[in-house]
Amino acid sequence: MHKTEKIMRKRILAAILLATILVSAFALFACNDDEKTVSFVKTDGAKIIDEKGNAIGLYGTNLGGWLVQESWLVPTDIGKEYGQIDMMIELANRFGEDGMQELLDVYEDNWVSEIDFQRIKALGLNCVRIPFTYLNFVNAVKKVGDRYERTPYEELKVDESKFARLDWAIEMCKKYSLYAILDMHGAVGSQSGNDHTGDIAYPDGGRLWGEDETGEICRLKTMEIWVAIANRYKNNNTVAVYDLMNEPGIKNESGTQTTTPRTHEYFDTLYKAIRQVDKNHIICMESCWTFANLPKPDKYGWENVIYQYHHYNWASAGVANSTYYGLQITTNNLSTKDYRVPVLIGEFNVWADSHPDKVNATHKESSQTEEDAWAGVMELYCGLGWNFTTWNFKHAAEHSSWGLFNYDNNVERMWEQANYKTMTKDEIATIWARHNSSNYLVNTSLTNCITPYLASFNTNGNDNRSYSEIKASKNYYILTGKKSSQEE
Repeated sequence: MHKTEKIMRKRILAAILLATILVSAFALFACNDDEKTVSFVKTDGAKIIDEKGNAIGLYGTNLGGWLVQESWLVPTDIGKEYGQIDMMIELANRFGEDGMQELLDVYEDNWVSEIDFQRIKALGLNCVRIPFTYLNFVNAVKKVGDRYERTPYEELKVDESKFARLDWAIEMCKKYSLYAILDMHGAVGSQSGNDHTGDIAYPDGGRLWGEDETGEICRLKTMEIWVAIANRYKNNNTVAVYDLMNEPGIKNESGTQTTTPRTHEYFDTLYKAIRQVDKNHIICMESCWTFANLPKPDKYGWENVIYQYHHYNWASAGVANSTYYGLQITTNNLSTKDYRVPVLIGEFNVWADSHPDKVNATHKESSQTEEDAWAGVMELYCGLGWNFTTWNFKHAAEHSSWGLFNYDNNVERMWEQANYKTMTKDEIATIWARHNSSNYLVNTSLTNCITPYLASFNTNGNDNRSYSEIKASKNYYILTGKKSSQEE
C-alpha cells in the first residue's frame, strides 16, 4: 500500500473510532438527570458504597500533566532538574506575570478539554484522578525589584479565584457522571523533592519534612490548602476522594524514599483538620512504596478512608510480572488483612516481560505481549476488587503505554517541545495549542484491554485471601506469565 494511502486510511479509521466513542458517550447521557447524577460514596469495611448502599468500584484514569507539567509526559522541555515553579518564574521574567498566566491558560485549555471527559466516560470508566500542586491555589511568584521570584513559603495564601480550573474539572465530571479523586501531587515545599511535585528546590526528600521552622511552615500551609479544598467541596457528591499526598517519601539512610511513622503522624494532622469541616468524603492515605508502609487505621481512629499504592515493576533484578504481582498480593494480604479498607491503585503502567525498554526486562523469550500484560492486570484488579486509575490519560508520544490517548503523528510537528527559556511567547503558545484533544488518538491496544473487564469488577471489597487461596480459586493470567484470556 502506498504511504499516502496508509496515512489516509489511518486518518479515516481514527475519525471513525473517535466518532464511535463520542456517539457512545452521548448515548450514555440520553437519560434523565437522576440517572446521570452520582451520589456521595463512602467506605463500608473494604467496600465502597453509594448513598443507596450499593457497592461500587472506582476505575478510571489520571489527568496527569495538566495542572503540573512533567517534561517526559507533556510537550514542554522542563527537565528533571527543574520544576513547575521554575518554569513559572522564567516565564514571568521573560513575559511578565500576565504573559506567564496567558501561556499557562493556553496550555491548560488545550491539554484537557470537555471532549476528554466524554472520551473517558465512553471507555466505560467512572472516575478521574486529578493531580494538582499547591502552586495552583496560591500566588506562587512575586515581583522583587525588577525580577520575579518564588513567593516565600511563609507568605503563601490561598487565592479562591485560583480554584476555577479545579471547579471546572469537577463540573465536567458531574456532567458526564464521573467521580473525581482530588490528588495533591505537590505539597508546599514538596513531599519528595521530585520534579512531578512542581517544586524541587530541596531534592533531598522535600522541604515538607524538614524539622526546622521552614518545614513547619510548609506543613501548616499544606494543611491550609486542604482545609480550603474541604470547605469548598464538602457538599459536592461528585468528589469521591481526597488524596492527601502523592507518593510521599522521606529518605532513609540508604537514600530510599519511603513512608514512615512521621508521614503517618502528618496524615493524621491533615485528616483531623479536614474532618473539622468535612465529615463526608473518603480520605486517601498513600504508601511509598509498599503495602506494609501504612498503619492500621484503628491506630489513629481513621474512618471512611482508602489506602493507595502505585504499581510500577521497576525491579532491577529482572522480576517477571507473574512474580511482581504475586508479591503485591502477598504483601497486601499480610499487611492489610485486618485493616478492612478499600484499595486504590492510583497509578500504574504495565509492560510485557520481554519489553526492550523496560528497566527490569527479563531479556528472555516470552509469549507475553504488552496487550497480554495489560489485559492480565485488568483481570487481576477487577477480580480482586482493587480500584484503579491508569497513569495516564494522555502522553505526548506517537504510541506509548503511558497514555490511553497518544498524539496523531500525522499532524505536523507534534513531536516538538516548548523550550520556555529560549522560544518566543508565540512559539510556546503555538506548540501548546497544538496538543489539543482533536490531535490525540485513542490507544486501542490499551483501551481494548481495559473495557472488557470493567463489567465484572468485584465490588465486594479488597480480596485479601492468601496468594495461594486466590490462585486456587482463580488462576489469573498475569500470575502465570501466559497470554491473557483475550488471546485464549
